[in-house]
Amino acid sequence: MKSELCGCVLPLPKEQDGVNLMNPIVELIVVFGGTLSLSVPFGLYIARMISYELRPLEAPLARVENGFYKIIGIDKDKQMTWKEYSLALMLTNVIVAGFIFFMLVFQNLLPSSTHVNGLSIDLAFHTAISFVTNTDLQHYAGDQQLSVISQMIPLTFVMFVAPASGIAAAFAFIRGFIRKNFGLGNFYVDFIRIILTLLLPLAFGSALLLMLLGVPQTLQSSVTINHTLEGHNQTITTGPVASLESIKDLGSNGGGYYGANSGHPFENPNGLSNTYEMFLMLIIPLSFPIAYAKLVGKARGVSLLLTILIAFGILLAIAFSQVSGPTGLETRFGSFGTEFFNTVSISTNTGSANSALSGMSPNPVMSFLLGMFIQSVPGADGTGIMYMIIYVIITLFLVGLMVGKTPEFMNMKINPKNVKLAVFVFLMHPALILIPTVIAFTTGNAQSVLSVPAGKMTTASGYTQALYEYTSASANNGSDYLGTSANTPFWNWSTAIVMFLGRYAPIVLMLAIAGSFTVKDRKEAIEPIRTHGPLFISILLVMTFLLTALTFFPFIVIGPFSM
Repeated sequence: MKSELCGCVLPLPKEQDGVNLMNPIVELIVVFGGTLSLSVPFGLYIARMISYELRPLEAPLARVENGFYKIIGIDKDKQMTWKEYSLALMLTNVIVAGFIFFMLVFQNLLPSSTHVNGLSIDLAFHTAISFVTNTDLQHYAGDQQLSVISQMIPLTFVMFVAPASGIAAAFAFIRGFIRKNFGLGNFYVDFIRIILTLLLPLAFGSALLLMLLGVPQTLQSSVTINHTLEGHNQTITTGPVASLESIKDLGSNGGGYYGANSGHPFENPNGLSNTYEMFLMLIIPLSFPIAYAKLVGKARGVSLLLTILIAFGILLAIAFSQVSGPTGLETRFGSFGTEFFNTVSISTNTGSANSALSGMSPNPVMSFLLGMFIQSVPGADGTGIMYMIIYVIITLFLVGLMVGKTPEFMNMKINPKNVKLAVFVFLMHPALILIPTVIAFTTGNAQSVLSVPAGKMTTASGYTQALYEYTSASANNGSDYLGTSANTPFWNWSTAIVMFLGRYAPIVLMLAIAGSFTVKDRKEAIEPIRTHGPLFISILLVMTFLLTALTFFPFIVIGPFSM
């Protein structure tokens, strides 16, 4: 293992804590082979949910769902326009955010919570926005500042709400291309069905498996060990970790029970749990291209899936091109296990790192940033496939200009309004990163949190940390360098605003695009530019990376590239 500090070569550990490190090639095959194998049945099930086809066990599932519809007064047959769908999604998320905010501010008044204080207004607001936007950027240490009730009720609860909202938005978005004049569906119906029949069963089963792998699940906030090797007593923080860890990875959430997140041995005990948690993070994002293939054509769906896998392979190659550590790494997993886990986590916008990012070499950090810039290889649950289709629309427009043909997608014309909305979705991301980063440095708030002496220039490493914070917030990722040191009013409020805009503005714009496609004329004709096949995959890959490089390359050059 080559250390970036001294340039020396250290032997990679072959056995740590009694757990044999898995061969890298075998681990890659196990993770991707297992995920792709199970993504087929999951993708077909998701396709049935999108198209309202009968599902396995439809009768009992419908009875349970109908009970919820009656309780909250939903007309399950009502179809929503893109504006109604967006409003319902936003309203639901704002109400849930308000619930989290008040629970955290007054957590000391809750049962069994008198040992902790309520969070400050700015930290509670930041945490509420962070979790409801599927970001889970943490400026607090959960094992020290939150009670078991706070971890279990508001935070674990919203870890179902946030991904369900993103998946529901993807359902509506895809319907825009396969339905005509029938609306985009009903958000409340999609939302309830996703939680009850997709996320909840998977999270429950996954929590049981994580418990078998050594992740604790208890209502006790701590356990005291008497007479340690040093002859003292030691109090160990515990709680319902497995249930939180399960939906954390499955739902692209990323918020850890402990401050060390997936680097903590209670959240990620060994090599098997490290591999299994990568599987959980990948399963739903990779199921969506399969669902897309079922609904719009096998060739189109497989082409998108191959594009995502090739692009993700490029990110992995960049990350593996430079060995990280050993300083700052979790020694149980070694350089490969750490870089693999973190690349999977950050590329799926889960953001749960299994080591300190400061222990990563520049190349892996560039890979992480590139994944967050693109947001669709494979991206988060639901929103990843939406961003990929945005890249498809922009690519078809640019190639159409080159060949002098009107761009079409699935035999429908792409009009100027669609292109403008797609470009706005793309350009919003760098704006939400660059503008706050500039403000942070010009006001001195970045130098303050980075402990830069007065009159001194910020280093490339310090700039990277500040840039990474806003990139993670805008991408709704959640991984970061700053951690609890960013628990200041400026960083709490600024990143909360970025997270809110980075989540909901693109979703609303993408639903507007989908709504416009529901009223377009559909014709049986050969597309001027086929949206499937090797040529399209190559063009889409080049365009995706080229657009990303042209937009973000200056950020990387003065950041991780100069470290």
